[in-house]
Amino acid sequence: MKDDQLFHIYPKKGFSSKEEVLAFLGRKSQQLVGISVTEFKNQLLKREKQGSIEIAPGVLLPHFESASFTQSKVFVLSLKSEVEDWNQEIHKTKLVIVILLKAEEEKAIKQEIAAFTRKLADDNFLDELMN
Repeated sequence: MKDDQLFHIYPKKGFSSKEEVLAFLGRKSQQLVGISVTEFKNQLLKREKQGSIEIAPGVLLPHFESASFTQSKVFVLSLKSEVEDWNQEIHKTKLVIVILLKAEEEKAIKQEIAAFTRKLADDNFLDELMN
């Protein structure tokens, strides 16, 4: 079954570790874009090694593009309590926004994602997403 919804919001989830967050998002990725949990986690960790994914204190924006995605998705996951140590550089994570972009995506979808990412520069918008 195809889910045409671009944005998936998961408010106030009770995870206490990076592994729990990645397992949850991996399962959602498997259901919605057709990649395995392992591939999702590997791609996300690979992205982290390329550079910081923290866009504001406590806000992560991992993103990657793949030809293996069946469709593009944006996951917005706010956490009930902070994940203390995401990695050596990132602490007290409160919001995780994952952008999974299907290779050669339609222009309209890319524009919608771009408009959303521009809003992330607004602290009030980030607060709204966290709460």
